[in-house]
Amino acid sequence: MRRACYKSSPSIACGIAVALWAYLVPVWAGDAPASWTGAPKTSTTAMATTDTPKVEDRTYSLPELLQLALSINPQTREVQEQAYQANLATQLAKSQYAPQISLKALGGFQRTPVAIPPTVSSKGYFVSSTREIFPTVEMKWLLFDFGRRKGQVEQAQHNADAAQSAVLGAQEKLVYDVSEAYFETTSAQGRVRAAQKALESARLTEQAVHAQRNHGRATVVQVAEAQRQTAAMRLALTKASGAADTAFAGLVATVGLPPESRFEVATPSDVATPGTLPALNELIDEAIASRPDILAAQNKVAASEAKIDTARAAYRPTIGLSAQVFQNIGKISSDGSPYSSINRTGNALFVSLEWSLSDGGARATNVSLAVSEKSAAEDSLAASRNVASKQVVQAYSNLKTSLDNREQALAYTKASDVAYQATLASYQRGLSSITDLTNSEAVLAQAQADQEDADASVQIAKAALDLAIGHRPSSTFWRQD
Repeated sequence: MRRACYKSSPSIACGIAVALWAYLVPVWAGDAPASWTGAPKTSTTAMATTDTPKVEDRTYSLPELLQLALSINPQTREVQEQAYQANLATQLAKSQYAPQISLKALGGFQRTPVAIPPTVSSKGYFVSSTREIFPTVEMKWLLFDFGRRKGQVEQAQHNADAAQSAVLGAQEKLVYDVSEAYFETTSAQGRVRAAQKALESARLTEQAVHAQRNHGRATVVQVAEAQRQTAAMRLALTKASGAADTAFAGLVATVGLPPESRFEVATPSDVATPGTLPALNELIDEAIASRPDILAAQNKVAASEAKIDTARAAYRPTIGLSAQVFQNIGKISSDGSPYSSINRTGNALFVSLEWSLSDGGARATNVSLAVSEKSAAEDSLAASRNVASKQVVQAYSNLKTSLDNREQALAYTKASDVAYQATLASYQRGLSSITDLTNSEAVLAQAQADQEDADASVQIAKAALDLAIGHRPSSTFWRQD
């Protein structure tokens, strides 16, 4: 009976291990975090490293540039890799719930003198010579740690959530940066168009002066003044073109494209006029509830709380299970006698209890550190909320100011155009001087350039408010004319 049980010991040991694994995993689910026992959360996948694509030489709209920037910009890809690493850290923490199975092998020889009574051998000892190999399959399984692993998993999960919020924050910041560069580029291109119109007006003025000169109603000095105004408008067009090239280079760099990239930028549609803007307090509440930096700070607080639980769990014992199945392959000889061989299977099963009673204050220090980290995380969360409120107020005020400035710029541009047309007609009839005409022309050119700046300021202010609230530009509380 004893022999039969000895032969089947490997299968018995393996069967015990499998049965314990199948039975105890559902039981320990209560000790595991809920996010581990339920459906897994969507994790960030590792971003594949790709070469920077070459853009086509065509016209790109803002949504197309945003999509391109989000896919290739190295800043967002770096943050995405960090989030991916945080998710891997969560998986690593969860792996502590599984048993650790390893294969080992120990082999060698040993020559050992062993004392025996002189009545057995006159020398009083004999020499034992052994040659053995022990291939072993070993399993170690931490059964209970009273919340230590659970705290580590929850801490890692909250850190992963914070990293995911950081990804969203980086994407929103990139969207704002690209939007700002886009509207600055279109504004610069609008100033180029305004300069071209001013140059055309200057040429028209020069033609009118020449016509007056041909009829004897203009002097050489007036012709020179008209030519000077035309030259000034050419200079203004050159400066505006240079500023437009600089703005375009900034847009290319912000998107993350090579500096030699060339493409056209679509002119944005007319600036949307505000419908009913939400109250400022509502926008602040929305920002506090949805901004990625605040969500990340909240997850950091939760992670620090989980770290406190982990540190306190170190005061409690751990209970583990270890099992071995091995094969003893060897030979033994005593005092040069013939070797006796063995090739048999053995096994072992142990339950261990480990409880640290004194560690020189290490556990107490770890708890204090965790509590201090929680206090720091709570202070950081409060600071993030204050910063969010301040940024929403500033962005809201800037938007209202930009809208008022745009309305004034529209009215001023219309009035300047009417004044220029009237002054030109009056000059052609000999009722106004060339000085009046060139002054009206310069005022109109500046008004048109200011109008382009005012339109861009409104778009940038809208994007800044969206960023301050915590979502990507184009808000739902705007309607197109």
